[in-house]
Amino acid sequence: MCEICEKVKTIDFFPTPKAYLDCLKYIQSLVDCGNFQFESKNCDTDKVKDKNGYWVDDVISHVIKCKNCGQCFTCTVVTYRGSGSFRKGK
Repeated sequence: MCEICEKVKTIDFFPTPKAYLDCLKYIQSLVDCGNFQFESKNCDTDKVKDKNGYWVDDVISHVIKCKNCGQCFTCTVVTYRGSGSFRKGK
């Protein structure tokens, strides 16, 4: 990990759907700042719910990669069970 990645705030468990949505905003801000890029994703960070307010999938995942050192961070949530995290690695 580099000095950029050391500052990334990971989350071991999302206690609420709002905590997950807040994390997606954080991830998008990391990408928008230019230090990270999406490695993979199910959908855009602002499109995890459909027009009726339902989750777009049972499992939603976003992986970002540091442009400086290549370190990946993965945000995954299981919407039907209500579990998820944002952690270092794929």
